[in-house]
Amino acid sequence: MRRLLLAVLTVSLLSGCGLSMQNLPIGRSPDGPTYHVTAVFADASNVPIGGMVKIGQATVGRVSSIDTRDFQAVVGLEITADTVLSPGTTAQLQLTSALGEEFVDLRPPATPAPGEPLRDGSVIPLSATSRGPDVENMLAAVGGLLNGSGLDHVRTIVTELNTMLGGREDEVRDLLHQLDGVLASLDSHGTQIAGLIDSMNTLAADTAAQRPLLEAALTDITPALQVLISQRDQFTGLLTKVTALSTSANGILGETGQAFTTQLKQLRPVLDSLSAFDKRLEPTLAQLTKFGGLLDRAVPGDYLKVDMTLDVPNSILQLIQSTGGLPLPVPLGGGVR
Repeated sequence: MRRLLLAVLTVSLLSGCGLSMQNLPIGRSPDGPTYHVTAVFADASNVPIGGMVKIGQATVGRVSSIDTRDFQAVVGLEITADTVLSPGTTAQLQLTSALGEEFVDLRPPATPAPGEPLRDGSVIPLSATSRGPDVENMLAAVGGLLNGSGLDHVRTIVTELNTMLGGREDEVRDLLHQLDGVLASLDSHGTQIAGLIDSMNTLAADTAAQRPLLEAALTDITPALQVLISQRDQFTGLLTKVTALSTSANGILGETGQAFTTQLKQLRPVLDSLSAFDKRLEPTLAQLTKFGGLLDRAVPGDYLKVDMTLDVPNSILQLIQSTGGLPLPVPLGGGVR
């Protein structure tokens, strides 16, 4: 009897072990009033029902449902009523740790967009959702690298670099030194370079604004270009003749250059004398003007007898004579009669 009772008790205990936390209801919404928001993801296979919805480090909701529609994951989110989501809020799937479960990370914009905040029934579209890095993708990338798809390329690059740099260490070192100087110079002229870029940007904007005018100018100049093209043979002939003229002029200057230089040197004293005479010409003309006024008063009729000698220092006769020529005549006595 005791053995039978012990067997029944053992079976009861074993059957009780079949109950676990899997049979307990999972919380799909936070405590208190909430509103429903739907987020569309390209893939949400690792998001658990009841997973956390966070903004930064704060939990603001739970994942209430996951469905598929048009090969996309439609994730239902229950958000606490006191959480305000600005227009333009995005969602990203993140991991709590390297081996942890995924949660939905809501990211309101730094500058809220105009419009009403998200409310019950709002949808975060696929264009505003993304998936953060996860262990599976990282391991897949590492596996692809270790399987040779990337290491072969790295080995080829290293081999080619060794071939290129072999025996050229000094040249490469000098090149790096010069490159360092160039970069330092560019860094010191950063303000000027930025100003140049701004000026080019302004020029490009002005050119774009004047595009209709430029197009009209190019259209109007087309007939003129066609005329120039039609006169191409005449231009070619003219340039050929100009070339021949230049050749002839060079030959003449080569033959007469020395004589021409000598003549210019001989002409210089004459020009200097004329320049000196020019300084005295103005007073002489002023005196002649005064003489003309006195002459009008001295002539009672239509004639006047005059016997005079005109003495002009540095006269024209002396200027046109060569150095050491005949002396000027001595002024005669007498006066005006």
